Amino acid sequence: MGVRVSVVIRYRGNSVITVALVNSGYESDIPEIHLPLSLARELGLPLERLRAERYRVVGFGLHCYF
Repeated sequence: MGVRVSVVIRYRGNSVITVALVNSGYESDIPEIHLPLSLARELGLPLERLRAERYRVVGFGLHCYF
């Protein structure tokens, strides 16, 4: 069962308080954080060199940017 917790995400002097989904069963070899593009823009992350990959999840597909 996924759990939602309040988190502060910081990037170069900018910070945003948001909610994160944890304990969802997702596993990775490296630490990852997945952000909506609107939140990445709010933090000031550089988006001009992102590349997209399409993922298929239950019920629909989506694009993730790296």
